[in-house]
Amino acid sequence: MKLIDRMERRLYKMRIQPFFRYLVFAMAGVYLLQFFFPGYPLVERLSLTAAGLRRGEVWRLVTFLIVPAMQSPLYALLTMYFYYFIGIALEARWGARRFLLYYVLGAVGAAIAGLITGYGMNTYLNLSLFFAFAIMNPEYQLLLFFVLPVKVKWMAVVNALFFLWSLINGRWPERAAIIASILHLLLFFGGDLYTLIRTEYANWRRRQAFRRGRRG
Repeated sequence: MKLIDRMERRLYKMRIQPFFRYLVFAMAGVYLLQFFFPGYPLVERLSLTAAGLRRGEVWRLVTFLIVPAMQSPLYALLTMYFYYFIGIALEARWGARRFLLYYVLGAVGAAIAGLITGYGMNTYLNLSLFFAFAIMNPEYQLLLFFVLPVKVKWMAVVNALFFLWSLINGRWPERAAIIASILHLLLFFGGDLYTLIRTEYANWRRRQAFRRGRRG
C-alpha cells in the first residue's frame, strides 16, 4: 500500500481530470458502430490478440479497453450503465489520480494476461471496480432491476461466485484475466479486505451467540 501511495503522490505533479466516463462513452460508440455496421470487423480490429500484435498493431494494447460485450442492446445498455455508475462513484470517492492509478495498473495486468494467453479482455478489470466499490461501501444499497433494494456486499458475493465459476469453467484467456484482476484487487485492498472479512465474521458470531442466548 505504501508503494501505491508513493505512486499516487508522483501523479500530483500532473493535472489529471476524471476520465472514466469518456472510456464508457467510447465503449458505447464502438458497440453502436459494430451493431449498425456488422460487416466491418471493428471489435476484431480493436481487440488485444497475439496475432494482431505480431502484425505490428500495437494500438491493441490500449484499444482493448473500449471493446464492449457484443450482446443484446438491453444487456449492453445495462452493463455500460453499471460500469459508468461504479466508475464515476469511485472517481468521486478516490479522486481522479488514484482512480487513474488503479485502472492503469489493472489494465497493465489485463494486457499481460492477454499477452500470455494470446487474447486480452477488459471484462474482469471492469468488474473488479465493483469489488472496490463494495469493499469501501459494503452497506450501500442498489436497486436490482431498478426495483429490488440489495446491499452491495451481497451483490459482491454473487460477483465473486461468477468469478469462481468462470475461473473453473472458462477458457484460459478468461482464467488469466480473472487471476490478474484478483491480484490487482489484492494489491490495492488486501488489508481492507482482510479487515472487512474479520468484521463480518465477528458480526456473524455475535448474532449466533445472541440467538443461542434467546433460545436458552
